[in-house]
Amino acid sequence: MRQSIFITQPEFESKHWRAAFPGCLICTKEPNRVTASSIIWVLAGTPNWLELVKKYSQQRLLVIVMTNELEINQLRSALEAGARGYVEALATKVIIEQVLETICSGGIWLPGQLLSNLVGALSNTPFKYASTCELELLTKRERQVVDIVVTGATNKQAAESLNITERTIKEHMGSIFNKLKVRDRIQLMLVVKGH
Repeated sequence: MRQSIFITQPEFESKHWRAAFPGCLICTKEPNRVTASSIIWVLAGTPNWLELVKKYSQQRLLVIVMTNELEINQLRSALEAGARGYVEALATKVIIEQVLETICSGGIWLPGQLLSNLVGALSNTPFKYASTCELELLTKRERQVVDIVVTGATNKQAAESLNITERTIKEHMGSIFNKLKVRDRIQLMLVVKGH
């Protein structure tokens, strides 16, 4: 069972967090115990929040950044640090549940109103690996997977589209990331679209 852990500022808590995840842990500093199935929700502005995002995402945990004010530069920093989602801290129970569902199925959660700004900002960012992207390294099947996931499809949607299992998609994605030397789907999209 996945446990949501909310790392927040003192006296800042949303009633929607416990409503969405009754067994969640809410703390104002790094929790003592984190498991491989923990989902980490970090409030931007909490001391060392970016370092926490980096630390947990490097441990291959799913990390979501919550914010009191949607801001493109903060979103960019969160994604660069490895966050899989960026959401308003006081979002409704339904939105919070959707964020988790999207991220657990391999997607990325971004606020709609910032998405167009983000695409514009990222397209102006120079990425070293873009010039060395060698799509020829991919097998025919991996290329099919790439073509589907760069449209924003989740692993489940890609699996259904190719009539293979979600586990197989995950294996292909790992191989694709290694071959193209990218960290996640956003980098993959940028590399492929810039190719």
